[in-house]
Amino acid sequence: MGIESFKKFQKEKLAQRAEVKEIWGYTRVSSKLQLVNNSLEEQRIEIIQFASKNGYTLKNILGGTYESASGDFTRKEFTRLLEEVKSAKQKPFAIAIKFISRFSRTGGNAISIVHELVDKLGVHLIETSSGLCTNDEYSKLDIYSKLLDARRENMDRLEKTIPGMKALLRSGNWLGKAPRGYTMRGKKVGDYSLMQEKQSITINLEGEILKKAWKWKLAGERDFVIREKLEKLNLNITKQSLGSMWRNPFYCGISVNALLEEPVKGNWTGLVSQEDFLKIYAMLSESKVPVKEYSKSKINEFRPLTGFLRCECGSLLTSYVVRKKNAHYYKCQRCRNASFNALTTSHSKTEGLNDSFEKLLSRYTLSSQFVEAFKFQLNKLFEIVENEGREEMEGLLARKKDLESKIENLDKRYFDNPNFGDEKYNRYSLQFDMELKDVDLQIASNKKIISNHSRHIDKVIEKVTNINKYWRDGDIDSKIRIQNLVFPEGLSIRAENREYLTGRVNSIFGLVSTFTGIERGNKKQKTHQNFDGLFSVAGTGLEPVTFGL
Repeated sequence: MGIESFKKFQKEKLAQRAEVKEIWGYTRVSSKLQLVNNSLEEQRIEIIQFASKNGYTLKNILGGTYESASGDFTRKEFTRLLEEVKSAKQKPFAIAIKFISRFSRTGGNAISIVHELVDKLGVHLIETSSGLCTNDEYSKLDIYSKLLDARRENMDRLEKTIPGMKALLRSGNWLGKAPRGYTMRGKKVGDYSLMQEKQSITINLEGEILKKAWKWKLAGERDFVIREKLEKLNLNITKQSLGSMWRNPFYCGISVNALLEEPVKGNWTGLVSQEDFLKIYAMLSESKVPVKEYSKSKINEFRPLTGFLRCECGSLLTSYVVRKKNAHYYKCQRCRNASFNALTTSHSKTEGLNDSFEKLLSRYTLSSQFVEAFKFQLNKLFEIVENEGREEMEGLLARKKDLESKIENLDKRYFDNPNFGDEKYNRYSLQFDMELKDVDLQIASNKKIISNHSRHIDKVIEKVTNINKYWRDGDIDSKIRIQNLVFPEGLSIRAENREYLTGRVNSIFGLVSTFTGIERGNKKQKTHQNFDGLFSVAGTGLEPVTFGL
Protein backbone atom coordinates (compact mmCIF):
# COMPACT_ATOMS: atom_id res chain seq x y z
CA MET A 1 0.00 0.00 0.00
CA GLY A 2 1.51 3.25 -1.10
CA ILE A 3 1.24 6.76 0.27
CA GLU A 4 -1.00 7.62 -2.68
CA SER A 5 -3.85 5.87 -0.82
CA PHE A 6 -4.07 8.88 1.51
CA LYS A 7 -4.58 11.37 -1.30
CA LYS A 8 -8.36 11.18 -0.91
CA PHE A 9 -8.05 12.68 2.61
CA GLN A 10 -6.28 15.80 1.37
CA LYS A 11 -8.48 18.93 1.45
CA GLU A 12 -8.98 20.78 -1.76
CA LYS A 13 -7.47 24.26 -1.98
CA LEU A 14 -9.95 27.11 -1.68
CA ALA A 15 -10.43 28.88 -4.94
CA GLN A 16 -8.44 32.09 -4.71
CA ARG A 17 -10.62 35.19 -4.95
CA ALA A 18 -10.05 37.18 -8.07
CA GLU A 19 -8.39 40.44 -7.16
CA VAL A 20 -10.78 43.36 -7.32
CA LYS A 21 -9.16 46.38 -8.93
CA GLU A 22 -11.40 48.87 -7.17
CA ILE A 23 -10.10 50.96 -4.24
CA TRP A 24 -11.36 53.73 -1.97
CA GLY A 25 -9.37 56.69 -0.68
CA TYR A 26 -9.22 58.37 2.74
CA THR A 27 -7.77 61.80 3.56
CA ARG A 28 -7.47 63.64 6.88
CA VAL A 29 -5.70 66.54 8.59
CA SER A 30 -5.43 66.93 12.34
CA SER A 31 -6.32 70.61 12.81
CA LYS A 32 -8.51 73.32 11.35
CA LEU A 33 -5.46 75.42 10.47
CA GLN A 34 -4.20 72.64 8.17
CA LEU A 35 -7.33 72.98 6.04
CA VAL A 36 -5.95 76.16 4.49
CA ASN A 37 -2.51 74.83 3.46
CA ASN A 38 -3.80 72.46 0.73
CA SER A 39 -2.73 69.33 2.66
CA LEU A 40 -6.04 67.60 1.96
CA GLU A 41 -5.86 68.40 -1.74
CA GLU A 42 -2.28 67.12 -1.86
CA GLN A 43 -3.39 63.82 -0.28
CA ARG A 44 -6.31 63.51 -2.71
CA ILE A 45 -4.08 64.09 -5.77
CA GLU A 46 -1.55 61.54 -4.46
CA ILE A 47 -4.27 58.86 -4.14
CA ILE A 48 -5.69 59.61 -7.61
CA GLN A 49 -2.24 59.38 -9.20
CA PHE A 50 -1.44 56.15 -7.32
CA ALA A 51 -4.67 54.53 -8.53
CA SER A 52 -4.02 55.58 -12.15
CA LYS A 53 -0.39 54.44 -12.11
CA ASN A 54 -1.18 51.01 -10.63
CA GLY A 55 -4.29 50.18 -12.66
CA TYR A 56 -6.84 50.64 -9.87
CA THR A 57 -10.30 52.19 -10.23
CA LEU A 58 -10.80 54.84 -7.56
CA LYS A 59 -14.50 54.69 -6.67
CA ASN A 60 -14.72 56.92 -3.62
CA ILE A 61 -12.66 59.26 -1.40
CA LEU A 62 -13.89 59.80 2.15
CA GLY A 63 -12.65 61.91 5.06
CA GLY A 64 -11.76 65.28 3.63
CA THR A 65 -11.80 67.17 6.94
CA TYR A 66 -9.84 67.78 10.15
CA GLU A 67 -10.14 65.17 12.88
CA SER A 68 -7.70 64.24 15.63
CA ALA A 69 -6.36 60.70 15.22
CA SER A 70 -5.78 60.23 18.96
CA GLY A 71 -9.19 58.54 19.10
CA ASP A 72 -10.78 56.32 16.45
CA PHE A 73 -14.51 56.09 16.99
CA THR A 74 -14.78 59.70 18.16
CA ARG A 75 -14.05 60.69 14.53
CA LYS A 76 -17.22 61.05 12.50
CA GLU A 77 -15.64 60.66 9.06
CA PHE A 78 -13.43 57.75 10.15
CA THR A 79 -16.44 55.95 11.63
CA ARG A 80 -18.40 56.67 8.45
CA LEU A 81 -15.58 55.12 6.38
CA LEU A 82 -15.66 51.87 8.38
CA GLU A 83 -19.46 51.66 8.34
CA GLU A 84 -19.65 52.18 4.58
CA VAL A 85 -16.97 49.55 3.97
CA LYS A 86 -18.83 47.04 6.13
CA SER A 87 -22.19 47.72 4.48
CA ALA A 88 -20.87 47.77 0.88
CA LYS A 89 -22.06 44.77 -1.17
CA GLN A 90 -19.03 45.05 -3.41
CA LYS A 91 -16.08 45.53 -1.05
CA PRO A 92 -13.12 47.54 -2.34
CA PHE A 93 -9.80 45.78 -2.68
CA ALA A 94 -8.20 48.34 -0.40
CA ILE A 95 -8.40 51.71 1.29
CA ALA A 96 -5.63 53.98 0.03
CA ILE A 97 -4.00 56.54 2.36
CA LYS A 98 -0.99 58.72 1.66
CA PHE A 99 0.54 58.13 5.10
CA ILE A 100 -0.50 55.40 7.55
CA SER A 101 -0.48 57.97 10.38
CA ARG A 102 -3.45 59.64 8.63
CA PHE A 103 -5.43 56.43 9.22
CA SER A 104 -4.91 56.29 12.99
CA ARG A 105 -2.52 57.05 15.84
CA THR A 106 -4.04 54.73 18.44
CA GLY A 107 -1.45 51.95 18.06
CA GLY A 108 -2.83 48.62 19.20
CA ASN A 109 -6.44 49.67 18.64
CA ALA A 110 -5.61 50.70 15.06
CA ILE A 111 -3.96 47.32 14.43
CA SER A 112 -7.12 45.52 15.57
CA ILE A 113 -9.20 47.64 13.14
CA VAL A 114 -6.83 46.81 10.27
CA HIS A 115 -6.91 43.12 11.27
CA GLU A 116 -10.72 43.13 11.09
CA LEU A 117 -10.68 44.90 7.71
CA VAL A 118 -8.16 42.48 6.21
CA ASP A 119 -9.01 39.12 7.79
CA LYS A 120 -12.80 39.46 8.17
CA LEU A 121 -13.82 41.79 5.34
CA GLY A 122 -11.01 41.15 2.89
CA VAL A 123 -10.29 44.88 2.56
CA HIS A 124 -6.60 45.85 2.57
CA LEU A 125 -4.77 49.00 3.52
CA ILE A 126 -2.38 50.72 1.11
CA GLU A 127 0.10 53.45 1.99
CA THR A 128 0.50 55.28 -1.33
CA SER A 129 3.67 57.14 -0.31
CA SER A 130 5.59 53.86 0.17
CA GLY A 131 3.51 51.35 -1.82
CA LEU A 132 3.07 49.10 1.23
CA CYS A 133 -0.05 46.93 1.17
CA THR A 134 -1.42 44.49 3.71
CA ASN A 135 -1.91 41.79 1.03
CA ASP A 136 1.74 40.91 1.64
CA GLU A 137 2.54 39.58 5.13
CA TYR A 138 5.86 41.40 5.44
CA SER A 139 4.30 44.64 4.22
CA LYS A 140 1.47 44.10 6.69
CA LEU A 141 4.02 43.89 9.51
CA ASP A 142 5.63 47.10 8.25
CA ILE A 143 2.23 48.81 8.30
CA TYR A 144 1.56 47.54 11.83
CA SER A 145 4.98 48.85 12.84
CA LYS A 146 4.14 52.26 11.36
CA LEU A 147 0.85 52.36 13.28
CA LEU A 148 2.77 51.68 16.50
CA ASP A 149 5.32 54.34 15.55
CA ALA A 150 2.48 56.86 15.05
CA ARG A 151 1.20 56.03 18.52
CA ARG A 152 4.71 56.39 19.98
CA GLU A 153 5.14 59.71 18.17
CA ASN A 154 1.87 60.95 19.66
CA MET A 155 3.00 59.94 23.14
CA ASP A 156 6.34 61.69 22.64
CA ARG A 157 4.54 64.83 21.53
CA LEU A 158 2.30 64.74 24.56
CA GLU A 159 5.28 64.22 26.84
CA LYS A 160 6.82 67.38 25.42
CA THR A 161 3.69 69.50 25.08
CA ILE A 162 1.73 68.65 28.24
CA PRO A 163 4.18 70.42 30.63
CA GLY A 164 3.91 73.51 28.43
CA MET A 165 0.13 73.25 28.37
CA LYS A 166 0.03 72.91 32.16
CA ALA A 167 2.29 75.95 32.55
CA LEU A 168 0.01 77.90 30.22
CA LEU A 169 -3.05 76.95 32.26
CA ARG A 170 -1.38 77.67 35.61
CA SER A 171 -0.62 81.19 34.39
CA GLY A 172 -4.35 81.78 33.90
CA ASN A 173 -4.63 81.17 30.16
CA TRP A 174 -7.27 79.07 28.41
CA LEU A 175 -6.89 76.07 26.08
CA GLY A 176 -9.39 75.54 23.30
CA LYS A 177 -12.23 77.71 22.09
CA ALA A 178 -13.54 80.35 24.50
CA PRO A 179 -17.14 79.70 25.67
CA ARG A 180 -20.04 81.68 24.32
CA GLY A 181 -20.05 85.33 25.33
CA TYR A 182 -16.27 85.73 24.99
CA THR A 183 -13.83 86.57 22.21
CA MET A 184 -10.36 85.04 22.44
CA ARG A 185 -7.31 86.53 20.78
CA GLY A 186 -3.91 84.87 20.67
CA LYS A 187 -1.67 82.56 18.68
CA LYS A 188 -3.99 79.56 18.47
CA VAL A 189 -7.23 80.95 17.08
CA GLY A 190 -9.03 80.06 13.85
CA ASP A 191 -9.73 83.64 12.79
CA TYR A 192 -6.56 85.33 11.53
CA SER A 193 -7.94 88.76 12.42
CA LEU A 194 -7.86 87.68 16.09
CA MET A 195 -4.25 86.48 16.10
CA GLN A 196 -1.81 88.23 18.40
CA GLU A 197 1.27 87.38 20.46
CA LYS A 198 -0.32 87.24 23.91
CA GLN A 199 -3.63 85.57 24.72
CA SER A 200 -6.51 87.81 25.77
CA ILE A 201 -10.13 86.84 26.46
CA THR A 202 -12.70 89.62 26.53
CA ILE A 203 -16.46 89.79 27.02
CA ASN A 204 -18.21 90.43 23.70
CA LEU A 205 -21.69 91.78 22.98
CA GLU A 206 -23.33 88.41 23.60
CA GLY A 207 -21.48 88.23 26.91
CA GLU A 208 -22.93 91.56 28.01
CA ILE A 209 -26.41 90.19 27.35
CA LEU A 210 -25.62 86.89 29.11
CA LYS A 211 -24.70 88.87 32.23
CA LYS A 212 -28.39 89.63 32.55
CA ALA A 213 -29.18 85.90 32.37
CA TRP A 214 -26.97 85.25 35.41
CA LYS A 215 -28.77 88.00 37.37
CA TRP A 216 -32.15 86.57 36.44
CA LYS A 217 -31.07 83.08 37.48
CA LEU A 218 -29.78 84.36 40.80
CA ALA A 219 -33.17 86.02 41.35
CA GLY A 220 -34.78 82.59 40.95
CA GLU A 221 -36.07 82.95 37.40
CA ARG A 222 -36.71 79.72 35.54
CA ASP A 223 -34.66 78.75 32.51
CA PHE A 224 -37.51 78.90 29.98
CA VAL A 225 -38.34 82.45 31.15
CA ILE A 226 -34.67 83.45 30.87
CA ARG A 227 -34.52 82.05 27.33
CA GLU A 228 -37.62 84.05 26.37
CA LYS A 229 -36.06 87.23 27.78
CA LEU A 230 -32.83 86.57 25.90
CA GLU A 231 -34.74 86.04 22.66
CA LYS A 232 -36.24 89.51 23.07
CA LEU A 233 -32.65 90.78 23.16
CA ASN A 234 -31.92 88.83 19.93
CA LEU A 235 -29.86 86.14 21.66
CA ASN A 236 -31.01 82.55 21.04
CA ILE A 237 -29.67 79.77 23.25
CA THR A 238 -30.79 76.17 23.66
CA LYS A 239 -31.92 74.88 27.04
CA GLN A 240 -28.98 72.45 27.04
CA SER A 241 -26.46 75.25 26.43
CA LEU A 242 -28.05 77.40 29.13
CA GLY A 243 -28.01 74.51 31.59
CA SER A 244 -24.32 73.88 30.83
CA MET A 245 -23.51 77.56 31.31
CA TRP A 246 -24.80 77.54 34.92
CA ARG A 247 -22.30 74.75 35.71
CA ASN A 248 -19.23 76.13 33.90
CA PRO A 249 -16.81 77.89 36.32
CA PHE A 250 -15.27 79.69 33.32
CA TYR A 251 -18.12 82.20 33.63
CA CYS A 252 -16.93 83.31 37.06
CA GLY A 253 -13.30 83.55 35.92
CA ILE A 254 -12.09 80.12 37.09
CA SER A 255 -10.30 77.41 35.07
CA VAL A 256 -10.81 73.76 36.09
CA ASN A 257 -9.05 72.00 33.21
CA ALA A 258 -8.34 68.26 33.69
CA LEU A 259 -4.61 68.96 33.30
CA LEU A 260 -4.65 71.10 36.45
CA GLU A 261 -4.26 69.65 39.92
CA GLU A 262 -6.47 72.42 41.35
CA PRO A 263 -8.62 75.32 40.07
CA VAL A 264 -6.82 78.41 38.78
CA LYS A 265 -7.94 82.05 38.56
CA GLY A 266 -8.19 82.88 34.86
CA ASN A 267 -6.97 86.00 33.08
CA TRP A 268 -10.48 87.01 32.07
CA THR A 269 -13.38 88.79 33.70
CA GLY A 270 -16.32 86.62 34.71
CA LEU A 271 -19.92 87.33 33.77
CA VAL A 272 -20.83 86.53 37.36
CA SER A 273 -19.01 86.72 40.69
CA GLN A 274 -17.57 83.55 42.23
CA GLU A 275 -19.95 83.85 45.18
CA ASP A 276 -23.03 84.15 42.96
CA PHE A 277 -21.86 81.30 40.71
CA LEU A 278 -21.60 78.99 43.75
CA LYS A 279 -25.04 80.10 44.96
CA ILE A 280 -26.59 79.20 41.62
CA TYR A 281 -24.68 75.91 41.50
CA ALA A 282 -25.92 75.08 45.02
CA MET A 283 -29.49 75.85 43.93
CA LEU A 284 -29.14 73.47 40.99
CA SER A 285 -27.45 70.77 43.08
CA GLU A 286 -30.02 70.89 45.86
CA SER A 287 -32.86 70.57 43.39
CA LYS A 288 -31.46 67.13 42.43
CA VAL A 289 -31.25 65.69 45.97
CA PRO A 290 -33.65 62.73 46.14
CA VAL A 291 -36.27 62.74 48.87
CA LYS A 292 -36.52 59.21 50.24
CA GLU A 293 -39.56 57.54 51.76
CA TYR A 294 -41.83 60.38 50.77
CA SER A 295 -43.85 61.37 47.75
CA LYS A 296 -41.79 64.16 46.25
CA SER A 297 -43.31 66.82 44.04
CA LYS A 298 -42.28 70.07 42.45
CA ILE A 299 -42.99 73.47 43.97
CA ASN A 300 -46.73 73.87 44.36
CA GLU A 301 -49.20 76.24 45.96
CA PHE A 302 -48.86 74.57 49.38
CA ARG A 303 -45.04 74.74 49.45
CA PRO A 304 -43.97 78.01 47.77
CA LEU A 305 -40.77 78.30 49.85
CA THR A 306 -39.24 75.18 48.24
CA GLY A 307 -35.88 75.99 46.67
CA PHE A 308 -35.96 79.49 48.18
CA LEU A 309 -35.63 78.99 51.92
CA ARG A 310 -32.37 77.61 53.28
CA CYS A 311 -31.52 75.74 56.45
CA GLU A 312 -29.01 77.43 58.76
CA CYS A 313 -26.41 74.97 57.42
CA GLY A 314 -26.76 76.55 53.97
CA SER A 315 -28.73 73.78 52.23
CA LEU A 316 -31.86 74.67 50.32
CA LEU A 317 -34.99 73.15 51.83
CA THR A 318 -36.74 70.51 49.78
CA SER A 319 -40.38 69.63 50.32
CA TYR A 320 -42.71 66.66 50.31
CA VAL A 321 -46.27 65.63 51.05
CA VAL A 322 -47.47 62.76 53.22
CA ARG A 323 -50.42 61.72 51.12
CA LYS A 324 -52.28 59.75 53.79
CA LYS A 325 -52.46 62.81 56.01
CA ASN A 326 -52.39 65.32 53.15
CA ALA A 327 -49.71 67.09 55.21
CA HIS A 328 -47.05 69.23 53.54
CA TYR A 329 -43.51 69.64 54.90
CA TYR A 330 -40.20 71.39 54.21
CA LYS A 331 -37.03 69.49 55.05
CA CYS A 332 -33.25 69.93 55.13
CA GLN A 333 -31.53 66.89 53.62
CA ARG A 334 -28.37 67.36 55.72
CA CYS A 335 -29.56 68.25 59.21
CA ARG A 336 -31.41 65.93 61.52
CA ASN A 337 -34.69 67.16 62.96
CA ALA A 338 -34.77 70.01 60.42
CA SER A 339 -38.30 69.29 59.23
CA PHE A 340 -40.96 72.00 59.21
CA ASN A 341 -44.70 71.78 58.67
CA ALA A 342 -45.72 74.04 55.79
CA LEU A 343 -49.30 74.65 56.98
CA THR A 344 -50.82 75.51 60.33
CA THR A 345 -53.55 73.01 61.19
CA SER A 346 -55.51 72.04 64.29
CA HIS A 347 -53.24 69.00 64.68
CA SER A 348 -49.92 70.77 64.16
CA LYS A 349 -47.83 71.54 67.23
CA THR A 350 -46.10 74.51 65.64
CA GLU A 351 -47.05 77.30 63.30
CA GLY A 352 -46.58 76.46 59.62
CA LEU A 353 -43.67 78.10 57.78
CA ASN A 354 -46.04 79.62 55.23
CA ASP A 355 -47.82 81.55 57.98
CA SER A 356 -44.61 82.55 59.75
CA PHE A 357 -43.18 83.77 56.42
CA GLU A 358 -46.29 85.89 55.87
CA LYS A 359 -45.72 87.42 59.33
CA LEU A 360 -42.10 88.08 58.39
CA LEU A 361 -43.33 89.95 55.30
CA SER A 362 -45.54 92.08 57.54
CA ARG A 363 -42.32 93.64 58.92
CA TYR A 364 -41.75 94.90 55.39
CA THR A 365 -45.36 96.04 54.95
CA LEU A 366 -45.76 99.79 55.33
CA SER A 367 -48.32 101.07 57.80
CA SER A 368 -50.72 103.69 56.41
CA GLN A 369 -49.55 106.28 58.98
CA PHE A 370 -46.09 106.30 57.38
CA VAL A 371 -47.13 106.57 53.74
CA GLU A 372 -46.33 110.28 53.38
CA ALA A 373 -43.02 109.93 55.20
CA PHE A 374 -42.13 106.96 53.03
CA LYS A 375 -43.02 108.90 49.86
CA PHE A 376 -40.73 111.70 51.01
CA GLN A 377 -37.80 109.32 51.46
CA LEU A 378 -38.64 107.34 48.33
CA ASN A 379 -38.56 110.51 46.24
CA LYS A 380 -35.01 111.11 47.43
CA LEU A 381 -34.09 107.53 46.59
CA PHE A 382 -35.55 107.86 43.10
CA GLU A 383 -33.72 111.13 42.58
CA ILE A 384 -30.42 109.35 43.23
CA VAL A 385 -31.37 106.59 40.80
CA GLU A 386 -32.50 109.08 38.17
CA ASN A 387 -29.32 111.14 38.51
CA GLU A 388 -27.27 107.99 38.00
CA GLY A 389 -29.49 107.10 35.05
CA ARG A 390 -29.04 110.52 33.47
CA GLU A 391 -25.26 110.28 33.80
CA GLU A 392 -25.38 106.85 32.22
CA MET A 393 -27.69 108.16 29.49
CA GLU A 394 -25.18 110.88 28.60
CA GLY A 395 -22.50 108.23 28.16
CA LEU A 396 -24.81 106.02 26.08
CA LEU A 397 -25.83 108.89 23.78
CA ALA A 398 -22.17 109.81 23.30
CA ARG A 399 -21.39 106.18 22.49
CA LYS A 400 -24.27 106.06 20.00
CA LYS A 401 -23.05 109.22 18.27
CA ASP A 402 -19.53 107.77 18.06
CA LEU A 403 -20.83 104.52 16.51
CA GLU A 404 -22.98 106.36 13.99
CA SER A 405 -19.92 108.41 13.03
CA LYS A 406 -17.85 105.22 12.60
CA ILE A 407 -20.54 103.65 10.39
CA GLU A 408 -20.69 106.79 8.25
CA ASN A 409 -16.89 106.86 7.89
CA LEU A 410 -16.84 103.14 7.10
CA ASP A 411 -19.36 103.61 4.29
CA LYS A 412 -17.36 106.53 2.93
CA ARG A 413 -14.09 104.56 2.94
CA TYR A 414 -15.79 101.60 1.27
CA PHE A 415 -17.25 103.63 -1.60
CA ASP A 416 -14.24 105.93 -2.02
CA ASN A 417 -11.56 103.24 -1.85
CA PRO A 418 -11.99 100.31 -4.29
CA ASN A 419 -9.21 98.37 -2.48
CA PHE A 420 -10.98 98.46 0.88
CA GLY A 421 -12.53 95.02 0.32
CA ASP A 422 -15.99 93.55 0.88
CA GLU A 423 -14.87 91.13 3.61
CA LYS A 424 -13.31 93.89 5.70
CA TYR A 425 -16.33 96.15 5.20
CA ASN A 426 -18.82 93.42 6.14
CA ARG A 427 -16.87 92.47 9.28
CA TYR A 428 -16.69 96.01 10.64
CA SER A 429 -20.21 96.87 9.49
CA LEU A 430 -21.64 93.87 11.39
CA GLN A 431 -19.63 94.73 14.50
CA PHE A 432 -20.73 98.38 14.54
CA ASP A 433 -24.38 97.47 13.83
CA MET A 434 -24.43 94.98 16.74
CA GLU A 435 -22.86 97.51 19.09
CA LEU A 436 -25.33 100.20 18.00
CA LYS A 437 -28.25 97.82 18.55
CA ASP A 438 -27.00 97.01 22.04
CA VAL A 439 -26.59 100.70 22.88
CA ASP A 440 -30.15 101.41 21.65
CA LEU A 441 -31.46 98.65 23.94
CA GLN A 442 -29.61 100.14 26.90
CA ILE A 443 -30.94 103.61 26.07
CA ALA A 444 -34.52 102.30 25.90
CA SER A 445 -34.06 100.50 29.23
CA ASN A 446 -32.56 103.62 30.81
CA LYS A 447 -35.46 105.77 29.66
CA LYS A 448 -37.85 103.55 31.61
CA ILE A 449 -35.87 104.10 34.80
CA ILE A 450 -35.56 107.89 34.55
CA SER A 451 -39.07 108.64 33.23
CA ASN A 452 -42.14 109.46 35.28
CA HIS A 453 -40.90 108.34 38.69
CA SER A 454 -44.07 109.63 40.35
CA ARG A 455 -46.00 106.85 38.63
CA HIS A 456 -43.44 104.34 39.89
CA ILE A 457 -43.76 105.70 43.42
CA ASP A 458 -47.52 105.16 43.38
CA LYS A 459 -46.98 101.55 42.26
CA VAL A 460 -44.37 101.01 44.96
CA ILE A 461 -46.68 102.41 47.65
CA GLU A 462 -49.46 100.11 46.51
CA LYS A 463 -47.20 97.06 46.80
CA VAL A 464 -45.38 97.85 50.04
CA THR A 465 -48.60 98.62 51.94
CA ASN A 466 -49.99 95.18 51.02
CA ILE A 467 -46.96 92.98 50.25
CA ASN A 468 -47.88 90.27 52.79
CA LYS A 469 -51.45 90.11 51.43
CA TYR A 470 -50.21 89.98 47.84
CA TRP A 471 -48.05 87.00 48.84
CA ARG A 472 -50.81 85.27 50.78
CA ASP A 473 -53.47 85.64 48.08
CA GLY A 474 -51.25 85.27 45.00
CA ASP A 475 -50.75 82.17 42.88
CA ILE A 476 -47.52 80.17 43.08
CA ASP A 477 -45.70 82.27 40.45
CA SER A 478 -46.62 85.51 42.22
CA LYS A 479 -45.44 84.12 45.54
CA ILE A 480 -42.08 83.14 44.08
CA ARG A 481 -41.62 86.57 42.45
CA ILE A 482 -42.43 88.36 45.72
CA GLN A 483 -40.05 86.14 47.73
CA ASN A 484 -37.20 86.84 45.33
CA LEU A 485 -38.09 90.55 45.14
CA VAL A 486 -37.99 91.15 48.89
CA PHE A 487 -35.07 88.81 49.61
CA PRO A 488 -32.96 88.71 46.40
CA GLU A 489 -30.27 86.53 48.00
CA GLY A 490 -32.72 84.14 49.61
CA LEU A 491 -33.56 83.54 53.24
CA SER A 492 -32.38 81.14 55.96
CA ILE A 493 -34.12 79.63 58.97
CA ARG A 494 -32.78 78.22 62.24
CA ALA A 495 -34.35 74.82 62.91
CA GLU A 496 -33.99 75.05 66.67
CA ASN A 497 -36.35 78.00 67.20
CA ARG A 498 -37.64 78.64 63.65
CA GLU A 499 -36.04 82.06 63.61
CA TYR A 500 -35.57 83.63 60.16
CA LEU A 501 -32.04 84.79 59.40
CA THR A 502 -32.39 87.62 56.91
CA GLY A 503 -29.55 88.59 54.60
CA ARG A 504 -29.68 91.33 52.00
CA VAL A 505 -33.12 92.89 51.61
CA ASN A 506 -34.33 94.83 48.56
CA SER A 507 -33.48 98.50 49.15
CA ILE A 508 -37.13 99.56 48.96
CA PHE A 509 -38.19 97.07 51.63
CA GLY A 510 -35.10 97.95 53.65
CA LEU A 511 -36.44 101.48 53.71
CA VAL A 512 -39.88 100.20 54.77
CA SER A 513 -38.35 98.23 57.66
CA THR A 514 -36.89 101.43 59.12
CA PHE A 515 -40.43 102.77 59.49
CA THR A 516 -41.85 99.55 60.91
CA GLY A 517 -38.89 99.43 63.34
CA ILE A 518 -39.67 102.93 64.54
CA GLU A 519 -43.32 102.00 64.92
CA ARG A 520 -42.47 98.99 67.08
CA GLY A 521 -39.87 100.85 69.12
CA ASN A 522 -41.82 104.04 69.80
CA LYS A 523 -45.58 104.17 69.35
CA LYS A 524 -45.57 107.96 69.80
CA GLN A 525 -43.01 108.59 67.05
CA LYS A 526 -44.21 111.31 64.70
CA THR A 527 -44.30 110.86 60.97
CA HIS A 528 -42.55 112.48 58.04
CA GLN A 529 -41.84 115.90 59.48
CA ASN A 530 -39.02 114.36 61.55
CA PHE A 531 -37.46 112.47 58.63
CA ASP A 532 -35.45 115.04 56.71
CA GLY A 533 -32.58 112.77 55.67
CA LEU A 534 -32.19 109.54 53.74
CA PHE A 535 -32.30 106.33 55.73
CA SER A 536 -29.38 103.99 55.32
CA VAL A 537 -30.35 101.31 52.82
CA ALA A 538 -28.35 98.58 51.14
CA GLY A 539 -27.48 100.55 48.03
CA THR A 540 -29.86 101.64 45.32
CA GLY A 541 -29.85 99.22 42.42
CA LEU A 542 -33.48 100.16 42.07
CA GLU A 543 -35.60 98.83 39.23
CA PRO A 544 -39.16 100.16 39.57
CA VAL A 545 -40.38 97.86 36.81
CA THR A 546 -39.87 94.89 39.13
CA PHE A 547 -42.98 95.96 41.03
CA GLY A 548 -45.22 94.86 38.19
CA LEU A 549 -46.16 91.70 40.06
